[in-house]
Amino acid sequence: MTTSLADARRLDDEDPLRGFRDRFVPPTDPGLVAYLDGNSLGRPPKATVRRLHSLVTEEWGSRLIRSWSERWMTLPEQIGDRLAAAALGAAPGQVVIADSTSVCLYKLLRGALALRPGRTEIVTDRHNFPTDNYIVQGIAAELGLTVRWIDSDPDGGVTVEELAAQLSENTAVVTLSHIAYRSAWIADLPALTALAHRHGALVVWDLCHSVGCLPLELDSWGVDFAVGCTYKYLNAGPGAPAFGYIDFRPPDGIRVGLSPLTTGFAEVWEAMDVIARLAGRG
Repeated sequence: MTTSLADARRLDDEDPLRGFRDRFVPPTDPGLVAYLDGNSLGRPPKATVRRLHSLVTEEWGSRLIRSWSERWMTLPEQIGDRLAAAALGAAPGQVVIADSTSVCLYKLLRGALALRPGRTEIVTDRHNFPTDNYIVQGIAAELGLTVRWIDSDPDGGVTVEELAAQLSENTAVVTLSHIAYRSAWIADLPALTALAHRHGALVVWDLCHSVGCLPLELDSWGVDFAVGCTYKYLNAGPGAPAFGYIDFRPPDGIRVGLSPLTTGFAEVWEAMDVIARLAGRG
């Protein structure tokens, strides 16, 4: 392996990604040579600066409330479809941008559990991201369920054998992270999902540390549910909403049986819009 400065510069010149550095807002700190903390917060793209200016001056500043019907109301689904195609390996109509990762995880875990009535156990990794485990424990206490913990290697991650040891006919849902946040262990997502399915359980995956970092094929891997954030490797910025994925593909899509935990304006607005169109007034 060559290690000279000239070799390093040559490799930089030959790198097909060399132009991407110029797509991001440059740091003002002259001592910052490289930024290696995208797993916590991604760098701001220059395009985001232009987009935010357009949002404030045009869509919000000029169009005001008209932007709700002109663009904003459908953005969660539109951006969800773009994310699905670009980074998730998912067909349209299955991804929505919304809430935080924690809120999305709570919603999808509750939805998954509702699809497995009579089953009493949730399986997860004891060394999963702490917030995920807090949510699992809260739901278990709320619904009177049992949490079965996988004691994975903190320097590694969950293996197929470790998951198999915790599964039973009582398992309703398995929830795991695709990449372990401390060790960077990459779970065998397709194999773990297939194993849970053989026991009749559904799986909710946390993709926070893999989306935008690894190639994903949620549809072909048979994923039921997934959540993730957009402020890490997707560079959406602080406070950017999370996303949720639900396998809605026929014939085995799991849309049937899911019901909202709450009813808000959007649900009523959509229903009234459908009624108006059916009545010939929309």
